[in-house]
Amino acid sequence: MNTTPKSHLYRLLLIIIVFLVAFITIKEWAAPASWNYQGWYRGDALTDVAAQPLIYGGNQSCQSCHPAAIKKLRKFTHRALSCESCHGALADHVRLKKKIAAAVVDKTRPQCLNCHSEQINRPKGFPMYSVKGEIGKRVRKHGDEGLKASCLKCHDAHDPTP
Repeated sequence: MNTTPKSHLYRLLLIIIVFLVAFITIKEWAAPASWNYQGWYRGDALTDVAAQPLIYGGNQSCQSCHPAAIKKLRKFTHRALSCESCHGALADHVRLKKKIAAAVVDKTRPQCLNCHSEQINRPKGFPMYSVKGEIGKRVRKHGDEGLKASCLKCHDAHDPTP
């Protein structure tokens, strides 16, 4: 066998070329035909997602049956929230444009604490609730009443300012 001082580099280069050819071949074979190389997504995924049943409809889906509530909500603090944040998924309330069940609001404290529990990551001035008010004294404290009562005893869900 005839070896030169650079023969190990030629073998390494050959291995790299074989690996790249194998990689490109497998990638082309494995990539779906609808793969979009500009956006890096599978084009058929859009069709698949569109074919899934609607679970959440957003506030515009509530407006056809509840225009007064939507109009009223636009004036209040919680106007940026989806109705489904508190009232549950549209699919649990309406199916095929017919009411199948009441949209139930969980009136217990954990529902409000989903957003208003004391968290360090909340923006400055965001209303948070805590029994002790540990984080930088940014939390509105409630008396002993706040430990047992539902938040909705003193606050309206749509306009929570006391």
